[in-house]
This record gives sequence, structure tokens and C-alpha cells, in this order.
Amino acid sequence: MKKTISVNIKGINFNIEVDAYEKLQDYLERLESTLQNEEGAQEIIEDVELRIAEVCSSLITNNKTVIELDDIQDILKNLGNPEEYLDEEERASNYQESHSTENTTEKRLFRDTENAAIAGVCSGIANYMNIDVVIVRAIFVIFFIFAGFGLPLYIILWLIVPPTRNTIDRLRMKGKPITVESVREEVEVAAMRFSKSSKNFINRVKNDETYSRSINKGGRILSSVLGIGFIGFGLLFLILFIIIGVAEMQIIPVQGEVGFLSLPEFGELILLENGDYTTFWYGTMISTFSVVLFFLLIGSLFLFRFSNTFAKTALLLLFLIGTAGFITALTVGLRTGRDFAITGEIEHEIGAVYSETLFIKPTFENLEFDNSFTIKSNGKNSLMSINDNEISFYGISILYKRSKDSLFHIHQNFRAQSQSHKIALEKSKNIHQDLDLHSDTLTLSTEYSFPKEDKIRGQRVKIIIEIPENGKVIIDDEEIDLSFSDDEFETEHGKLRYNGKYSHWD
Repeated sequence: MKKTISVNIKGINFNIEVDAYEKLQDYLERLESTLQNEEGAQEIIEDVELRIAEVCSSLITNNKTVIELDDIQDILKNLGNPEEYLDEEERASNYQESHSTENTTEKRLFRDTENAAIAGVCSGIANYMNIDVVIVRAIFVIFFIFAGFGLPLYIILWLIVPPTRNTIDRLRMKGKPITVESVREEVEVAAMRFSKSSKNFINRVKNDETYSRSINKGGRILSSVLGIGFIGFGLLFLILFIIIGVAEMQIIPVQGEVGFLSLPEFGELILLENGDYTTFWYGTMISTFSVVLFFLLIGSLFLFRFSNTFAKTALLLLFLIGTAGFITALTVGLRTGRDFAITGEIEHEIGAVYSETLFIKPTFENLEFDNSFTIKSNGKNSLMSINDNEISFYGISILYKRSKDSLFHIHQNFRAQSQSHKIALEKSKNIHQDLDLHSDTLTLSTEYSFPKEDKIRGQRVKIIIEIPENGKVIIDDEEIDLSFSDDEFETEHGKLRYNGKYSHWD
């Protein structure tokens, strides 16, 4: 009776006798010590472990579940003694002896991907048959040209023949014995092949004038394209800034006596004070011109391929100036952003209606022209309008909720934002919206206004309508009622837009 333990070799678990494990462990330690100064030592050790795992797996059957000492001794005998590889003559002698006695039934066909022209099929066949790869490739070409099945055959072999994944696969492909020495030699050959190809590439780059000229020409073309791109972007950015910022082109559509607004004029409606606007404007202008000059200069460096201390200093200076301008503008923006931090909201009841139906009628400005035409459009858009000292916005939100009695209840809700709740409430009180409740009809304006001095601070208007059981609201030919389920907090929403059109959602 012998004691066994469980070990893991290259991801495979084996039950192995303790003395067999000690024998194997001693072998691997001696192998590692022998190869510690060798190039590719780790790869050799891993390939040897893989070979040991493969042989051990082949020994496991239904009747044999434990790797015994004799099994390990046979495996290590075939692999060879690690200390012998330090002596060149003994290495050659042992290799020849093991090669002559090694069972060659393990020779297999693989795709040689390391020496492949396409997928390594021809190289694999050449190694398997021990012939020149040129002959195999010529045969496939002849089959392709004259017989027509060269390409399909190649594709089939590509799909079914596995590639070499490690050193052991390469040895099997060549029919060589799998020993530590053969693994070592194969690793050395692969390393020499890689080193040679790397040196050839470096020498070709250094010595091939045509290749060097091609690289230089490609670099010049790429540099010129980048230079033109940077300069074009800088000029475009400059033109847009001059048109929109400096020339104050009016591009923001508003209605009323002022017509369209420019960006600086729109900024005055948002920024806190005129001093803030001036600071923001100069910060933006400095930052923009620094960015433009930065792109023009770096584009020139790429295009004309010159570089000196002055150019580098100028780029650094422009970057610092642009950053300072950006921080200045950002500071003003953050200060203004604080004025949107707190919301103030007020609400008051407009009235109550005892009826089965409440009609909502949006109001429009109907003007006669030449006593023969009626103007049906109100000349408004979905943004805003400015008249005298008032700003007007369009679009009224409507909230429907369940009434606690048999009456319709109508409430008007205003809200605005500021840096303090008190100021936000004051701005909310300054909002004005026209509406009129008469009998069962609520006449509702689609716009609301507030003083220009309040600035734009998220001012909103919401109409709250409480609907009694069996009651309904009719607006823009749409009928709204609540289902009156067990949820007493059931609500629905709607939006009366600037043109009187209505949208509804649950």
C-alpha cells in the first residue's frame, strides 16, 4: 500500500504516488537549476511540464487512476538527464541516441504558422514529409491552375489541420523525439530566427535608401496634412468668433421690438450684472484668440517643419494665456450658476367650477387688417419675446389630479430660481400670466412674462386642475378624465404650446 497525493500539472489534476511526486519534483528542480542562465529557460521548462502532463494523461484509464513511480521513471528517462546538457559532446551523443530509439508514432501534421506564407499549410506538410516547402507550394499552385481544386483543398486543410501551439507541437510536426534537449534546441532555433528577422528589418530600414525616402515622404505628407488642418481649424474658429462675438451677429430668434439677439445681448439676460458680462466677455475673447493663435502656430510648425526655442516658448505662452482667459470666463459662469441653485415656488387658487365638463380655451391675438382679413397667427415662436422691459416665454404646463369633492378646482403655480429662497420667491411673484375663469370655461394664455431685470432664471408656469369623479376636461378637441382607481394620487400631464396646440401624457 502506497500513499498518493493530488497534483496539478499544466492545469490537469493527477493522483500520483508520493515517491513518484518527489522524483518528478527533484527532476524539475534540477532542470530549472541547469537552465537558469539559458535564454528561453522558462519556455523550455513549461514545454517539458506540458509533455509530462500529456504522457501522464495517456496513462490514465478506467483501470489505472494513479501515476506510479515506474511511470515517472520511464517519462524522465525519455526526457533525459538535465545535467548532461551542460556538456556539448554528451548533448550531441544523447540526442543522437534518443533520436534513434524514440518511438516515431507521435509524428503529426500541423500547420507551421511561424514560417507561413498564408496559413502555414504548405510549411506544415513540408515539415511532416521532410521536403522543401517550395515543392509543396508549387504542387498546390499546379493543382489550382490545372486541376482547379488547389484552393479548396488548401482551405479545407486550413480548417481541419491544427496550428502549432508550442514547442512540443513543432517537434511532433518534424518527427523529432520529445526530450529536454530537443525542446531546448527548438527554442534556440526559434529565438535565432526571431533575432535574425528583427536585425534584417532594422538593417533594411537603415540601409535601404528607397525605403527611407518613402518613410520621409510619407512623414512630410502627413505633417503637411496636419499643418493645413490645424491652420484651417484656427482660421474657421477665428471667423466664427468675429462674426458671432465681435461683430455681434444676431442669431438668436426672439419676437418683439428688438428682433433677433446676438450672443452678447443674450448673455446680458442671463449673467448677474453688467460687470460680470464684461469680465466674461474679455475672458472669452482672450481665451479664443489664444486658441486661434495656438492652432495657427502649431499648424505652421507641422506645415513648414521648423522648430526652435521661440516657437516652443510661444506655444507655452499662448497655452497659459488661453488657460487664464478660460478660468476667468469659467469663474463668471460658476458665479452665475449659483443663481440657479434654489427654486422658489408659489401657488394660488383661481376658482372652483361645479360642472360635469370644464372647457379650456387658449387665447390668441386676433387682429383685423383692412377690414377684410383676420390675422389668425399670433406671430410668436417657441422661444421667447422681449418688449419694453419684459421677457415673455411660451408654453404652459397643465397637471391633472383628483378632486377631493364634486368641484373642479383650478390653481395657478409659478416658480423661479435664485441663489436664495427669498429672492427666488420674489422672482416667482413677478411672473404674470393671463387667464380667466367664466362659468365652465377657462380662458388661458399660452405665454407668461416677467421683468427683464429678474434675468432668465428658470421661470415656469403650471396650471393645476383638480377633476371630480365623473368629470372631464376638454381642450383642443381632446377629452381628459381620470380613471379614479384606488390610487388617490393619480395624476396626468399636458402641455399647451405657444401655438395653442395641446400635448397630453399620463
